[in-house]
Amino acid sequence: MIRFRMRAAHFALFSTIALAAPASALHFGDARSFSFRARLYTEASIATQDSEPQTVTEIRGGDFLSHRTFFNPELDANLTSPLSFLGLDEVTMRFAIWGFYDGVYDYLPSRWDEARQGLRARFTSGRTTSAPEFPRTDDPIDLRKIYNYQPDPVLGYDGHPGDVAEMPFRINEAYASLTKGRVSMRLGRQTISWGESDTIALLDQSNPFDLTRGIPGLFQDIDEARIPLWTLRSQVRLFNLWGPLSSAFVDAYLVPGSIDTTVSAVPVPAGVSPYSPPETDPQAFADTFSTFVPPEFHFIVDDLLGGIRFTQYDHLPSRTMANSRYGVRLESLIDRDYTASVWFYRTMAQTPVPRFLPLDLRRTAMANPDLPPGSGPAQIITETVHGLTTVFGASLSFYTALLNGMVRVNTQYFLDEPAFIPSTNVPFEALLRQPKMREFLADFGVTKGPIQGFVPRADFLRWEIGHDRFFFNRTLNRSNSFVWVTGLVGSWNLSETFTDKDYRFYGQRKSDDDGLRTGANTADMGGLEDVGKLKTVDKDFVDLKEVEWFVQSSLQTDYLHGRMTPRLTLIVNPRGAIVVNPSVDVRYSDRIVFSLRYVLIEGGFFQYGFYRDRDQISARLTFLFN
Repeated sequence: MIRFRMRAAHFALFSTIALAAPASALHFGDARSFSFRARLYTEASIATQDSEPQTVTEIRGGDFLSHRTFFNPELDANLTSPLSFLGLDEVTMRFAIWGFYDGVYDYLPSRWDEARQGLRARFTSGRTTSAPEFPRTDDPIDLRKIYNYQPDPVLGYDGHPGDVAEMPFRINEAYASLTKGRVSMRLGRQTISWGESDTIALLDQSNPFDLTRGIPGLFQDIDEARIPLWTLRSQVRLFNLWGPLSSAFVDAYLVPGSIDTTVSAVPVPAGVSPYSPPETDPQAFADTFSTFVPPEFHFIVDDLLGGIRFTQYDHLPSRTMANSRYGVRLESLIDRDYTASVWFYRTMAQTPVPRFLPLDLRRTAMANPDLPPGSGPAQIITETVHGLTTVFGASLSFYTALLNGMVRVNTQYFLDEPAFIPSTNVPFEALLRQPKMREFLADFGVTKGPIQGFVPRADFLRWEIGHDRFFFNRTLNRSNSFVWVTGLVGSWNLSETFTDKDYRFYGQRKSDDDGLRTGANTADMGGLEDVGKLKTVDKDFVDLKEVEWFVQSSLQTDYLHGRMTPRLTLIVNPRGAIVVNPSVDVRYSDRIVFSLRYVLIEGGFFQYGFYRDRDQISARLTFLFN
């Protein structure tokens, strides 16, 4: 890790020296066909409140939550002239690097590093369902490679935990664009955004987002959180004018699953980061199994099972063509005033869902009488599933004099999205039905049944109705206009409406005065004779309402001839949660920008309210070479 910090420091020093030059892109090559630009920032975030009991690692007002140094150099090339022998109208290339270093485990308050080192559950990843079972073929997750920095998800070798990855940054863009007549093609790593992504990107799911820093769009810039994919994309202009239609084109893309099935790393709980989800170390639940076992039966846990270990296994999508992402979009102007588009795409659901795998007894004396007592341990394995979903969408935007602004309507139907019903995904009673365990506990009421959890599917209708306008208010700003962007964003769980199934929020337990609810009826366990009554308590998990909606609105203007840009964003959920996010950017010069941002979250414990005790203020210094 020291080597990586030195590399980051050398890069930052080089970039700062380079950026001290006059602020313009660096052009070189014949006819200035190559241009280089870069963005480098350093940002510190400080907590403005104390944490609540459900946040495992205590946060105190005034704590440094993050110190992030980010770099993003970009190289563009126009190769039309030197490659004229290809007979193409235009040939361009783009190459960009994305990387950061955060000092969370090195010089920020030591509590997060202590939580990282004190994790008792096993956190791993792999690409097969059987990988976490004995003999293990899964890979332990290195938290430094999630929260200190993030290696490229496809290129290079990450190394073993503690090793520095071969590529401790990401090739963010690397593509060639070719144009001939009506047809253009872009091949390489790139991003695609076909939905709305105002602050919280509920409808923008073609590409994955980094979920390890809380909520994309609040604690991390939405574009910075978007993860690019190796993609073949083509666009064909169909016609310029056909009756009431004009400027029509079709846009299609393919992300071959044999090359790239990248998804976000699953956020690790137990307070290993200031932005960890509010969940405890899952090993704590495994420990509760021994609490209701009478002393005379402790040999079951100690000798026959060799203890109980909890494994959190991130089941990454296998690299096969069956896991390809792809989509087609048709767009046109109607009567020259209405921009309409329809599309279809196949993608990985943004939020992974958990499920129990069968209790793993392969190394225990209970399953193998030839093994000595104490062999083990038994494993409770929770698998997080990144499932495919199919999306059908349509959008319409137009100007209306009645509202003196633009109106945006975007609606999308998500078919068969992986979902969460506690008693289906994580049925605690299934852990006792593993044949060898059930055989031993048959006298205590354990009966036959499913021995693992399953991932239910659900259909969601999601939408955004937005209004954008420019206006002047000479009292507040005598020189420049205001930009006001507002959207009503919603999601309707059609499967819950028409099947009466009780869907919950992706595995998050409810908070109470002491922290979080258990998720199972362990309080009813008086002893081993009650073990057959063990079950999942659905109501211990945060409810996902049939219809969830919120309003997000942003107001922005410029002062001092564009050198100062204040912005205020509000997000309000009628269930009782609110986000207030004011910010200001001050451009000291063409190459130096100071930014100040505050995030305040209040209200109920759901959606973005999971982070209601993570209010923070952030200060950023950005160097631009463009």
